[in-house]
Amino acid sequence: MTRTERVALAQRLGDVELELQRAVRGLDGSPEARMRLAQAREEHRAAETQALAALTSRAEPDDAANVAQYSPPGPLTLSFFVAETGT
Repeated sequence: MTRTERVALAQRLGDVELELQRAVRGLDGSPEARMRLAQAREEHRAAETQALAALTSRAEPDDAANVAQYSPPGPLTLSFFVAETGT
């Protein structure tokens, strides 16, 4: 695994961890909050699984073409959630 791939993977893990923390903080019992948490957990599990697979595989040096595989498939939050204002 190249340095570029490690950075991309670490960034994805950081992003999904942040979204998971926000989803937990936003729990208010509503169906939307529970859905957000479920999706954040699913994305977190997927990122962890991908990280473990990447760290246990033997990648060729300078294989920067694989960096795109560490990007999430889309935005981590749902479009109908209101942006946080720092509270």
